[in-house]
Amino acid sequence: MGTWGTGIKSNDTSSDIYDDFFKLYNEGKSVKEISDQLVTENKELIENKSDSNNFWFALALCQWECKQLENPLLEKIKKIIESKSDLLIWKELEATDVDIKQREIDLNKFLTKLQTEKKTAKKIVITKYYNSIFKKGDCFIFKMIDGNYGGALVLTDEQNTEIGANFIALTDISKIEKPTINDFKEAEVYIKREKDVNHLLAKFGKIKIEVNDISQIGMVTAVDFKREKIEFETIGNLKLYREYKIGNSFRGIPWNQLLQIVPNKENDEKLYGKPKTKIKLSKWTKWHWL
Repeated sequence: MGTWGTGIKSNDTSSDIYDDFFKLYNEGKSVKEISDQLVTENKELIENKSDSNNFWFALALCQWECKQLENPLLEKIKKIIESKSDLLIWKELEATDVDIKQREIDLNKFLTKLQTEKKTAKKIVITKYYNSIFKKGDCFIFKMIDGNYGGALVLTDEQNTEIGANFIALTDISKIEKPTINDFKEAEVYIKREKDVNHLLAKFGKIKIEVNDISQIGMVTAVDFKREKIEFETIGNLKLYREYKIGNSFRGIPWNQLLQIVPNKENDEKLYGKPKTKIKLSKWTKWHWL
C-alpha cells in the first residue's frame, strides 16, 4: 500500500479505486453495476489486510458522491471506524503516533460526511475519444519556419483513445519544392545532439547530464492538433515492415515544434557538434531478412 498522507484518498489503493469507479461512471454504467464490478475485480485487495479498508472507504466515497450510498456499505464503514481497527493496521505498519492521531481525525470526518446526504449527485463527464490524425506509414509534409518543406513518417496509429496518438519520425528532408515519396524513401531520421539525462545512472540516484545523439522520434496527438493552426499535407503512404516499439520513456513533440527543429540545425551543431548517428527510414520501410 503506497501511502502519502492520512486522508481517505491519500494512498494508492483508494486513489486507484476512485479513478476506476468514475472512469466507468463517465462511460454510463450504473453505480450498482460499477460497484459489483470493482468488488469482483479486486478480490485480492479486499482480502489483503493492509488494503481492504482503503478499498471500502473509496467505494463508499464514490457511492456517496453519486448520492447512492448503499446502507450495508455505510454500516460496514461505520463499524471499521468506530472499532478503530484501521488505526491498529496503521500501528502495525509502524505509522507515527502523530499520523495515527491525524488518521483518526480524518476517519471521523469521513464518517460524518457519509452520514450527511450530499446535495447533488456528481455529474457524468462524457469522455471524448479520438482517432489519431494520420495512418501508420503516412508521409506528411509541412512548411518550416525557414520556408522550406520538411516531412515526417508516421510509425504508429490508434483508434478511439483519449488522446489519439501517432508516433512519428521527423526526417532530414528540407526542400524548397514539395517533397515526393521518393524523397521519403531516401530520407533519414533527423538526429539532433542535445543534453540528455543518463538514465542508467539515474536508476541509482545519480543524475548525470550528457550530450547525446537523440533521434527526433516522438508522439503527436489529435487532442493537441485541435489547438494548433498548422497545415500538413499527406503525400502518400509507405508500407512498414517493422513495428515501432514504444519504450517506457518517450518524448512528446508539440506540433509547432516540427516546424522549427530542422531549421535550427546550424545553431544546434555550433553548440554540441554534428551527430554521429544515422538512421534511415528504410529501417521500417524496407523488408529486412532476419
